[in-house]
Amino acid sequence: MWNPKATVENALILLLLTLSVMAKTVFSQNCQNTGCPGLKECCSSWGSCGIKDDQCGFWCFSGPCNLTNKSYGFNYNVSAGPRGPIESIVTPSLFKRIMSKVGNNCPAKGFYTHHAFISAVKSFQAYKRTVAKREVAAILTHFAHGSEGFCYKEDKARGKYCSPSKKYPCEPGKQYYGRGPLQSIRWNEYYGAASIFLRLPLLKDPDRVAQSPEVAFKLALWFWTTNVRPALYLGFGESSKRVDGRLCDNLHPNDTKNLVNQYVNLCKILEITPDEEDDVDELEEVDSLNHLLKVQSLNRQRKR
Repeated sequence: MWNPKATVENALILLLLTLSVMAKTVFSQNCQNTGCPGLKECCSSWGSCGIKDDQCGFWCFSGPCNLTNKSYGFNYNVSAGPRGPIESIVTPSLFKRIMSKVGNNCPAKGFYTHHAFISAVKSFQAYKRTVAKREVAAILTHFAHGSEGFCYKEDKARGKYCSPSKKYPCEPGKQYYGRGPLQSIRWNEYYGAASIFLRLPLLKDPDRVAQSPEVAFKLALWFWTTNVRPALYLGFGESSKRVDGRLCDNLHPNDTKNLVNQYVNLCKILEITPDEEDDVDELEEVDSLNHLLKVQSLNRQRKR
């Protein structure tokens, strides 16, 4: 018997894994693990950072990839569908349900709060009125994944992540590793740009992100609205790639599957579908298979 939910999940998983095959991941390249230090730099499939088409074009692994005219045959517009005020979507009971899975041995147990999340979201102009439920599901999915289920507020793999910059010079003695719910945010230039936008001294005091849950959410949302949100119309796969290219590599298939499952489950809780159909029960199996065939056909054409 055909399971529409499983079909959608499998389609999303295949899309993420398809992106990984296209990326031709190379084990030895460093920027695929650390990200690129420049705000406008992309990490290529071969591990080099830059702003040219070789890095930001078709073989872009992560970063502000050039998405012009890109399509994978899916209609998973993350910014489409039902909308509402953020406080009506992420209720205290929903937030408590998510946080109930945080283990007692987690360093960030109790750190991420509902009040801090709502306050942080409403501080952004894009979300002052309404937000798409599907985007909220994607945000919470990536926030949970980026902090290992809201278990951590600081990256376990510490490092200075300091690059030469006249505009955003590193503060002596400070380190710019990942903090908050999106720990793929690293490097002094990111902290510096966020400092200006958020009007917070994060470049001078990056540790503040791990001291205030509201600041932690604000930094993550700044990155999301700046780097991820422009790709929402292309679907969950492309937006995931912008959060962290490793989510789409072929080295972590279980991570990819867990990420998609969590996104689909959150959509179900919010009573929406992960795609643009009005009702997942109305999806036809042949249509989903056609979507997959389009992806495979497109890949073959681009490799010629």
